[in-house]
Amino acid sequence: MPDSTTTATTQDGGADASQTSATSGGQSWFSSLFARGFYEGGFEEQMSKREASLILGVRETATREKIKEQHRLLSKQNHPDTGGSPYLAQKINEAKDLLLGQR
Repeated sequence: MPDSTTTATTQDGGADASQTSATSGGQSWFSSLFARGFYEGGFEEQMSKREASLILGVRETATREKIKEQHRLLSKQNHPDTGGSPYLAQKINEAKDLLLGQR
């Protein structure tokens, strides 16, 4: 089966419509499908529960255990002692505190 960047031809020499619609505007269907899921914008001045849940990658209604698990994982990956950003580490901690009601 041809990949989405090539055009298949039918028996009469015409282009197969299912293959030509796979690309649109120079982007493959794969990149256009997955490029939409990112949050566009910086950090809010006062962190909201929505922003905190986006930072930790959990739902606003996540359990305490899930929040702590995600905080631990992100803290380990972004710790300043291992080359991570102190600013991001601060935001990760702030998000955990907000979602756990410690702030």
